[in-house]
Amino acid sequence: MHIRRLLSSVSMTKDQALDLLWSQGHSPYLMRHRAALIVTRVQLVSAVFAFLTPLWIVIDAMAFPWPDWGVLAGIRIFSSLVFLALAWPWEVDKTSRVAFVMLTAMLVNPPLFYLASIPLFDGTALEGLAAVVAALYALLPFVVIAGLSVFPLTALEAVLYASPVLAMTALGAAVSPDFSLPTYVGNLWLLGLIFGVGLLAGISQLRYMIALVSRASQDPLTGVFTRRSGSEIVDLQYRVAERQDTPFAIAFFDLDRFKSINDDYGHDEGDNALRMMVDSLRDKLRLSDVIVRWGGEEFIVVLGNTDAAGARLVIRRIMEDWLGTRPDGGPLTASIGIAERRADGVDDWPELVELADQRMYKAKQGGRARAVGCGDEVIVP
Repeated sequence: MHIRRLLSSVSMTKDQALDLLWSQGHSPYLMRHRAALIVTRVQLVSAVFAFLTPLWIVIDAMAFPWPDWGVLAGIRIFSSLVFLALAWPWEVDKTSRVAFVMLTAMLVNPPLFYLASIPLFDGTALEGLAAVVAALYALLPFVVIAGLSVFPLTALEAVLYASPVLAMTALGAAVSPDFSLPTYVGNLWLLGLIFGVGLLAGISQLRYMIALVSRASQDPLTGVFTRRSGSEIVDLQYRVAERQDTPFAIAFFDLDRFKSINDDYGHDEGDNALRMMVDSLRDKLRLSDVIVRWGGEEFIVVLGNTDAAGARLVIRRIMEDWLGTRPDGGPLTASIGIAERRADGVDDWPELVELADQRMYKAKQGGRARAVGCGDEVIVP
């Protein structure tokens, strides 16, 4: 029994495994929070290297003659400026594109430094401290590959980031004047081993993050977005609609006489009614439409790229057989309010939701089982 529970706790569905391979199936909420985490960690790591990289100039000056250490100092200063730019607290939009551009810039910096340092040691017999420092430069690609473990990356993303580093390392070692086949193969094997460990660490972070985000973003009863996570999605989609000047509609649902279900039949039947409502909405909405549990028996449906007329059609389709069946056999109905960005001329998404909420109350006061749309149009079955 204990073994069975352990296996069930570590087992994954096909979709969960695919989420660790690539990000195509990730929800917008997960992508947004993962991007924010990557940006934050890039800034933290870059800040550390922006401070440490120029300090090494003192060691270069002790190990190498002029002008070699001067050239290395110039490269270090340039690298430090790149790290400093990445670490600077700019007001950046923490999207996936910005996150991966910053991550790429950070990861490519040390390998380029490594390649630039190789010609300085070409044909030069290094001894003592100089030999030690040159050997440490050769470890820079290992540092980059190990650094991948800091970030919650999918397997495909980790491979895409590691491949250029592996290629640069192989190229740099192949053209080195001290080339030795056993050492060459051994270093590549060690680099591949470090990559494997980093890959497992990265996808383990990602799986843990997916689990946490899923718990925080999904309502445990109905499986739809919570108000907190739903607000982020509404904010993102509204800004996109505003920037592209496309329609954007919100439908606010409140189950009619929900309290009587709990009072007369118990909370289990009330929970069943909420689940039934969500299942019915999912069957009648597009995959791109978003359902958010706003509170209690109140839900909002986010209808992207949908104008007032389109929202009216959606609501009429829902009203054809409503949202299921009440415990007493009657139809499970709702009072609905509709608001649309362009038709109502609102300035932000909270105002749009508030307007849909007000119209929902008008529908409830008007007799329930109906909707009030743009222009206070009453929609009945």
